[in-house]
Amino acid sequence: MTTSLRIDEQLYREAKAEAARQGITITRFLEEALKLKLNRLQPIEKGRPHPFRVADPGTFFAFSTEEIKRIANEEQEKHDLAKLGFPWKEQV
Repeated sequence: MTTSLRIDEQLYREAKAEAARQGITITRFLEEALKLKLNRLQPIEKGRPHPFRVADPGTFFAFSTEEIKRIANEEQEKHDLAKLGFPWKEQV
C-alpha cells in the first residue's frame, strides 16, 4: 500500500539515517517501528512468565544507575527484537 504521511523533518532524517545504518529501506524501518509500538499495546498474556533479572537480597547490589539503565534497555531491545523475529546480537 502506498500512503502519504506528515512527519517531523528532523525525526524523518534520523529514521532514514538509522535505516541506512541497518542496511534497510526507510519503509521497512517504519514498518518495524510501527509493529513494535502496536505490540506494546497488546494485552500481556496471563500465566506466561517473563524472565526478569533479579538480585539476590543477601548480596551487595553492585550496579550503578547507568548500568541498571543499560541492562534494562538491553532487555527491552532483546524482547522487541524477539517479537519481530530477529535474533539478538551480543554487543562487543
